[in-house]
Amino acid sequence: MKHLTLLIGAALLGLLPVPVAAQEAGPAHGERAPEALLPANPEDRAVLLRSVAFQATIYGLPAVLQYREMHRQAIAEGGAGFSGFGTFIHERELAGPGYAAFKVPNSDTLYSTAWLDLARGPVEVQIPPTRLRYYTLNHFDIHGNPGNLGTRTVGSGGGRLLLTGPGWEGDVPEGLTRVRMTSQHVWILMRVFAQTPLELEQAHAFQDAVRLRPRGDLASAAPAAPVPPAPGDSAADFLRALDYVLASDGHLPGEEALIEGLRTIPGLGSGRFDMAQLDPVSRAAVEAGHAEAMRLVSNARSQLGRPTGTGWTVVAKGNYGHNYLRRAINNLAGLGANVREENASFNTFVDAGGEPLDGAKAAYRLHLPQPPPVDAFWSVTLYDARTFELHPNPVGRYLVSDRTPGLKVNRDGSVDIVIRRAPSGSANWLPAPAGPFFLVIRSYLPKAEVTSGAWLPPGVIREP
Repeated sequence: MKHLTLLIGAALLGLLPVPVAAQEAGPAHGERAPEALLPANPEDRAVLLRSVAFQATIYGLPAVLQYREMHRQAIAEGGAGFSGFGTFIHERELAGPGYAAFKVPNSDTLYSTAWLDLARGPVEVQIPPTRLRYYTLNHFDIHGNPGNLGTRTVGSGGGRLLLTGPGWEGDVPEGLTRVRMTSQHVWILMRVFAQTPLELEQAHAFQDAVRLRPRGDLASAAPAAPVPPAPGDSAADFLRALDYVLASDGHLPGEEALIEGLRTIPGLGSGRFDMAQLDPVSRAAVEAGHAEAMRLVSNARSQLGRPTGTGWTVVAKGNYGHNYLRRAINNLAGLGANVREENASFNTFVDAGGEPLDGAKAAYRLHLPQPPPVDAFWSVTLYDARTFELHPNPVGRYLVSDRTPGLKVNRDGSVDIVIRRAPSGSANWLPAPAGPFFLVIRSYLPKAEVTSGAWLPPGVIREP
């Protein structure tokens, strides 16, 4: 039993080879396997269910986190930020401290968010022509796997697109280009570049011109959907949300055996999961496995990415494959992580000597001999390491970028960014908190030098 549990765990965490899911395929609902065997011996049953609950939490965390946002915006009528399905909520100001939608937001672009329910039919997306420096309709399936419709993939000429759910096989109307989604529920996180007042005005006009048109006239017959549960923070709440997602959206091809293993928890995936129906031993085991998984993922957040040798890590995001642990950690650190081809990121929690960055203990300098080579823009953003939020400061500056007004560039093309608590009149000053912080370099539409690893950021220098 112990050996079997370890094998299941290794596959779930991405340590064993698993077939890669086809991008155009949707949730798979094959013939059900026989009902899972739960050991009659309480001790054995606890061992099994604790392990399965651990794996279910690792696998399902991105979906549950996204479900909470979908419930708030598209399901819970009358709540703050409610829009329903198929309607954008546009943010007119750049993200700042206390940004509530998700952790580690950028402050380079305006955000717009919308949720789609493609079980009700495809959705037509109209993108106008634009001269904006950068835009993308970053879309995510319910499990957090991203794609993009924007400057890189659609272009500045815009277009008319038809987003279709898994299994939809209708006729695409003339003038529309079909884009296949991998789950029925889809999150669109639109990002539009803006820094100056004029750019904000242009970005607002673009936001208003992007249209979502639900095409119920093209809907196929769909099975009855389960009742969406109210989100919460307990293990029971987590599994109810995951149960809803599995019942309404299914899973990707190649995950059939994995999902059958998770169904060892009685009722999970049926759309009617009820923790109260479990016996006390099983319930305690499930709660313990969930708590252990959440502790592991939370503790590993600062390990995101591949070390570069200078304190920075290359953030491998977006292209998760079946590495569910990395996907879970990425989404806990911050929802909406894009693919590297769209935004190549680097982060660091330490200086060049390996000491944690802490504004109460030191001042720092980041010397970029060559800023990140990009086709759009680059930025260096500071976050509080305790909250993973932007740090409030007197000048309201959360990043330094190639678009920062008054940025000083050295004669050789290099850039020095000063990071400290003490005020400075320089546009190259990035205010730090009186405590631990971390930095993120974002390079939008990175050139080959960045994506190949030829360009890497140097270590953050601790000032004497």
